[in-house]
Amino acid sequence: MAVAGLWLAVVAGVAVHAGLKPHSNTLYKVFHSGGARWLAGENLYPHVDEYIYSPFAAAFFAPFALLPDGVAGVLWRLICIAACAGGIAAWLRPVPRELAVRAWLLILPLSAGDFFNGQANPLMIGLLMLAILACRRERWFLAALCVAICTYFKVYPLAMGLLLCVLHPRKFPLRLVLAIALLFGLSLVLQHPAYAWAQYVNWVHSLPRDPRRTLNYFGTYRDFWLILRVLRVPINVQGWAVLQAASGAALALYLFLLRRRGLSPELLDLLLLALGTCWMLLFGPATESSTYMILAPSLALVMLRWLDDRKYLPFAAIGYAFLIASQMITSWAHLHQSAYTHLIQPVGTLIFVIPVTVYGLKQSAFSERQIRSTVNP
Repeated sequence: MAVAGLWLAVVAGVAVHAGLKPHSNTLYKVFHSGGARWLAGENLYPHVDEYIYSPFAAAFFAPFALLPDGVAGVLWRLICIAACAGGIAAWLRPVPRELAVRAWLLILPLSAGDFFNGQANPLMIGLLMLAILACRRERWFLAALCVAICTYFKVYPLAMGLLLCVLHPRKFPLRLVLAIALLFGLSLVLQHPAYAWAQYVNWVHSLPRDPRRTLNYFGTYRDFWLILRVLRVPINVQGWAVLQAASGAALALYLFLLRRRGLSPELLDLLLLALGTCWMLLFGPATESSTYMILAPSLALVMLRWLDDRKYLPFAAIGYAFLIASQMITSWAHLHQSAYTHLIQPVGTLIFVIPVTVYGLKQSAFSERQIRSTVNP
């Protein structure tokens, strides 16, 4: 009850702040501008790095733009929190209550900031968690629709969809293509088709022009690029694209091999969620401080699984501590930040991802031995 009360208090505080101070500490104003321009038939991308989301996302926010800012801001945050909490609750359903309570408690500190300022990250991770479970339950189009919505908000969640295609090659790929096409067609219907098409063209042209990757020597993103820069490893945008593709392909191969070895669907899904999320953070196109919220569910779920395993649990705990420390620095010492303080989050993610990868390999080897002993007693 205490943890539920804490979550409700945070949600209530977020709603009150958004209602009373709709223009303070919020990203919603960016979403509002996209929705308002969509309604007015204006260019969604007049300036680089102002509105970076898709035309479909602008159509999604068009009804919000018709509401008072306070009401719209509260509604948007409640939708994001509901999606995030729904995904978490679905994953925790088979978990004993006392362990589930611990997970809810672990997730909240890493999520509250994104709830507060209206980030889309809670919506995204909630939908991706639901997509993974929907695939396990063979609700293929629902899963594809969840991934497609995330893709039209931030593009890089498509990586999770492609990993699902690797794990479910016969059922999922076509449905994912259809879901993406459906949302694209829907956006053409929700405005004049010529206008909507032109905005998609503008969107595609605007994405590579985002200067934050190369704004200075270190860039402004908190990912593996920053780690390489701090270590003085030479890297350019072209080399980074190759590294992104290679790491994504390696992760896909890793999951494919674990599936072939007979790893249980539950553990395979957990590894997909954890490692897919880590890939989006370390090798995705735009990882900021707030983006690390999407790692909170994976950290909590893996920590629950490792509670009785002293060999692995400290790594998850250290990764969690790194993310909490970075949040504290961002909130209370933002005037003293540098590339080295920004390094805390990607390093914490690496500390987490390496033992998760090793754990998956060891569990798959154990599963393979069990299968062989069953076939050849």
